[in-house]
Amino acid sequence: ILNPTKPAPATVSSAAILSLEVLIDEQPVLKGTVDEAHGTDLSGTVSLALRSELNASRIQVQFYGAAMEQSPTPHSSSSANLAAQLAAETPEIVYTNSRTIWNASPTNPVLVPGAHDIRFMFKLPGNLPATESGRVQYILRVVIEESEEKEIASLIEAVRIRRVVGTEFHQESLPLYSVDGIPAEPTGLPPSYGPPEEDFNGAHEVHDLPPDYDLKGKGRAV
Repeated sequence: ILNPTKPAPATVSSAAILSLEVLIDEQPVLKGTVDEAHGTDLSGTVSLALRSELNASRIQVQFYGAAMEQSPTPHSSSSANLAAQLAAETPEIVYTNSRTIWNASPTNPVLVPGAHDIRFMFKLPGNLPATESGRVQYILRVVIEESEEKEIASLIEAVRIRRVVGTEFHQESLPLYSVDGIPAEPTGLPPSYGPPEEDFNGAHEVHDLPPDYDLKGKGRAV
């Protein structure tokens, strides 16, 4: 999963799907060093446009982070040796999580025609390594499943995590949580940060498709 330098086009196997994309609200920023940062949010919207109803079992957003286990040695005798070292490296998964943002149910057995905007949120721990080209990479993967064995559609979007340290932030403004909403020890800070996760994930809006619906998307966070 390393180096998804460009968003991968959606892979779609159903004629009912006009478009599928994931829109990130803001690229995550970790405030503080690895030892002091409490975490940050990664939130956004899965936008799905349907020309007809879609039989699906669930929609899932998966978040992955991977890093190369070691850097190439600087004293490699040739470019061929360096290339061989790079090819031999295997990525190490540094973080993985997933959210099911829509499930089929007796009251909602199918996804109806129109534009579906479904919200998601991940609470990321503060000790994640920042994105580094060729070394540390993160991706979001959106999957629409007909069953556990069959995917109707999927796409991959790159995520860039930055770390800010020093005087560029105020420690007292950091959110009070560590990993996936598990509260940290009380520090006098506000007891919550952002909307409650259970009220945020899966918030689902459905709209009729306008005649001039833009299949190229609404834009991406940078």
